[in-house]
Amino acid sequence: MIALLFSLALLQQDPAADAPAEAVQTPAAEEAVAAPQASLDREAALADINAYLNGIETLRADFVQVAPDGSAATGELAMSRPGRLRFEYDEPTPIRIIADGTTVAIEDSALETVDRGPLRSTPLWWLLKEDIDIARDAELVGMESEFGFLYVTLRDPSEEMAGEIMFVFAEPSYELREWFVTDAMGDITRVSLNNVETGMRLNPRLFVIPEPEDRRDSRRNR
Repeated sequence: MIALLFSLALLQQDPAADAPAEAVQTPAAEEAVAAPQASLDREAALADINAYLNGIETLRADFVQVAPDGSAATGELAMSRPGRLRFEYDEPTPIRIIADGTTVAIEDSALETVDRGPLRSTPLWWLLKEDIDIARDAELVGMESEFGFLYVTLRDPSEEMAGEIMFVFAEPSYELREWFVTDAMGDITRVSLNNVETGMRLNPRLFVIPEPEDRRDSRRNR
């Protein structure tokens, strides 16, 4: 289960959410994506995506997360490559997700818990690693271009990560707009980005994982 830490975090739901309870579907499931176009140059597209992602040092955006049952949560994403990100959920969702370069943690303020797992075992590792090369790092399940967007579906060839992730890039800039995580049970969670900014200065403390209370106490008593 720990290998699915990030995917499980994306499935956290707000019980007070008013969104209708209907299953999340990928664009392909909604018939918004046609079969791969014969003219699509996959190698060139991957090279452009790699160049765009590797060019990001810092990123900040608002996000909307839709769980498999249709319930929604919002918040702010901060990313500092390589390896660091933070999902700060808006109230009443009591969750924060922080990656510090090697570890990703889910902090639940309501339960007063912090669960940790290896960053390498999360699907967003492909966005956060130092030298991104999608063709080398992942199994390319599919690539489809339609309506000005490129849909790239990836799977972990080592099977360390269960399920799949579909990234959606705007053409021709290949800016990342959203992603769909399909977990081992086939449930799909959608995360869409808005108001994306890059190149800003971010406080390094955003990416510090909180320590358990007992460890903090032991340090105070030294």
